[in-house]
Amino acid sequence: MNLLTCILMAIPIGIIYIMLWIYNDYRKYKKKNKLIILLFFLFPTTLSAQYMDTECQVSFKWFENQKGKLEYTKDKVTYKFIPNSSQWEIIICNNSSEDIRINWKNMQFIVNGKASEVKFPTLAEPEIPFATIKSQTEISQKIGATTYTANKANSQIYNKKDIRKGKNSSATIILPISIGKQPQFFTSFDFIIKKAN
Repeated sequence: MNLLTCILMAIPIGIIYIMLWIYNDYRKYKKKNKLIILLFFLFPTTLSAQYMDTECQVSFKWFENQKGKLEYTKDKVTYKFIPNSSQWEIIICNNSSEDIRINWKNMQFIVNGKASEVKFPTLAEPEIPFATIKSQTEISQKIGATTYTANKANSQIYNKKDIRKGKNSSATIILPISIGKQPQFFTSFDFIIKKAN
């Protein structure tokens, strides 16, 4: 057990101890410490390792999850995801010395194992499928998905009511990318959406 593990274990124990101490002395402090009590109840939510969308927790399935964000870096390219139930924002930061090309037309959004029609609410020119990210710059794109089941179209990527009831959901985003003169390759990101703890 290393020092970091001990510290991470000591923090919640210390918080619980302080909360109990404040609760027991609440009559003594009256209204002065209401804000402190609220902060201690909210503090554990800031320690979560996944992205929180109200009552839902979105996390990478295969990649390491970071505190409060969905971010992954490979080959000096950083991919950031800001999800919600109707559309997700993808931010791609190019920290390499070469230009990156993204083929939005061939990207895939798979929801619960079913291929979906990808919607681009902010893409100005849908006829031009490629976007170029110059070196040391970034691009942001919002995407939505439409799934079809039993002749019904559904534009929700996941249903918050189902998630609250304990029914997990999954999503996969596949981005066709080429860096510099390299041939196009597909980068896949798998996500699990479940009820927040």
